[in-house]
Amino acid sequence: MNNSILEAKNVSKKYEGKTVLQDISLSAGKGEAIGLVGVNGCGKSTLLRILSGLSNPSSGQVSCSPGIRMALIPDRYEKINMTLQKFMDHMYRMETDRENRDEMGRYFREFHLESMLDTPMKYLSKGTLQKAGVIQALLGRRELLFLDEPLSGQDTLSQMTLIQELKKRKAAGMTLIMACHETYLIEELADRIYEIKDGHLEDGISYVYGIRRKKAILLVKYGEDSGQIKERLEKQFGESLYGMTDYGSLCRLEADVQIAEELFRFFGEIKWHIVRYEEAEELC
Repeated sequence: MNNSILEAKNVSKKYEGKTVLQDISLSAGKGEAIGLVGVNGCGKSTLLRILSGLSNPSSGQVSCSPGIRMALIPDRYEKINMTLQKFMDHMYRMETDRENRDEMGRYFREFHLESMLDTPMKYLSKGTLQKAGVIQALLGRRELLFLDEPLSGQDTLSQMTLIQELKKRKAAGMTLIMACHETYLIEELADRIYEIKDGHLEDGISYVYGIRRKKAILLVKYGEDSGQIKERLEKQFGESLYGMTDYGSLCRLEADVQIAEELFRFFGEIKWHIVRYEEAEELC
């Protein structure tokens, strides 16, 4: 497995004849964090369930190193009658062999759950239930953790607490595979980003950060024949000219920075005065 603790080969998944995932191959090493992004319904949750062993692929295979302990934090939890305290006590006994519950108490404080411990879980918000699932996963010892939108519905302080906890686990060797939309989580943790698009796995960097282009911005004072000059600009520079906006006797132009020198020559020849010039990056 080439030092990977998890490897998926040519994984595909079909539901009622519709292909959701197609020939996906992915490996994850110890202490690595992988971010999965994509539009809603693209198959992120499906892939996490297959990788974690909760669902079978239609074809392909997933293999893990022997003895790997893993957990999945799903994107939503069942709303049951049990209080949060009783649920967490039960999970503590399942996840650990320890008697001292100081760690669980610390998590209750850090995730701001102390006032909700006696509340039946069926009355808790999605974000609060998400916190309970996070704590459950953090209590046990894991080498591999799958997270499906782990920050969804959580307040900002709890999000920061979770990210710091995951950083510690990652530094200690835990592998993380996360389906997420939040750029902050990806920036803080992810070593690799993949987008699921049309069932395939692609580089997800442009999906998260967008494609940036450098543009030139010119503020030009009108001279004679402004209407005719605008037509010449559009005809000569075409798609490299992003836009022209009138401000009284001034015109603001945005264009590809690569044609900036040509624009200077153009306006110099017709003796239109360039009042201001600057360059900026645009997210497109």
